[in-house]
Amino acid sequence: MLHHTKRRASESRLNLILGDSAGGTFRVTFGRGETLLVDPDVLSCGPTPRRSDLEAWRVLRSKYWTDLVPGMFENSETWTNDVLENVPKLSDADRIVVWAATGLTEQLFIASVCSLISIANVPLDRVELVQFESVPNRRARVIGMGELNEALLRNHPAAMPLAQGVFANYLAAWDALTSPDPRAVECFAENHASAGEYLKDAMRLMIRRFPDVRTGLAHWDFRLLAHVRKHGPSAARVIGYTMTENWNDADLVGDYYLFGRLLRMGAENLPMPLLELKGEKNNMRTTEMQLTPFGLDVLEGRASNFPANPVEEWAAGVQLSSSRGPLWFRDGDRLTGPKAGAS
Repeated sequence: MLHHTKRRASESRLNLILGDSAGGTFRVTFGRGETLLVDPDVLSCGPTPRRSDLEAWRVLRSKYWTDLVPGMFENSETWTNDVLENVPKLSDADRIVVWAATGLTEQLFIASVCSLISIANVPLDRVELVQFESVPNRRARVIGMGELNEALLRNHPAAMPLAQGVFANYLAAWDALTSPDPRAVECFAENHASAGEYLKDAMRLMIRRFPDVRTGLAHWDFRLLAHVRKHGPSAARVIGYTMTENWNDADLVGDYYLFGRLLRMGAENLPMPLLELKGEKNNMRTTEMQLTPFGLDVLEGRASNFPANPVEEWAAGVQLSSSRGPLWFRDGDRLTGPKAGAS
């Protein structure tokens, strides 16, 4: 049984956490007596437009993950304890406890929950946050809840009430994340000086989803190309080194996302593929790759992925399309644009 607060025998408490792995550890640690909802989504990846229709949003997000690696997850399942499938339970709970760490996706998870709490008109005096920042005998901060074992989860920090100011900043972050105007993300820290450092850092990292003004590639695409040269041809090896290099980076995206990005850069329908792929393209362990001459030129700064290849993707709530335009590009921690796409 959780020990951070006393409750009446009749009081219903609803726990929310990010990720199936963290949810499984929570179940083992605290048992079935605690009601748990899990958000399985990685909101730092793919489209996050305005969420006026929860079902349409769920379908959009599910399609994004299914299409990322074609043929790998043809029949996506709906989990009965998915947060988005159980929003009415937020209104019914006497107490809501949000469990989260400090990383990019964890901060976006809190922002998403705050948005849902606002939609459900839940009074803030019912909401608490268990924020894992660090654990004993480790200098690095806790990036994701999936890092924690049962002992660490059981000895969690005290749950703190979600103060009005904190709540307002997370709502503002959600508004920025889902805005079609990228300047909302770019200027979040400037416009919300009272926001927590982890939240401001998360919004800063979201700028990396925009293509670089010099290479025409988003951050993770460029890092993957670098590791194809160093550690290829195995896709699994490339992904492993890319993740290890950025292990303490607060932007944890996962191997599935990185594999999907590799497949995009090696797609045969690109005018100028950056990678040549071999093997089963729905299995990262059997897929091999090497840089094309154009990919090497991009990696070494002699060429740019755009306009040689089209840009057709999302960066947070912004749809980037070189066929329809306009486009935004990243220059360090700032954005340049809008620039017209190809006619």
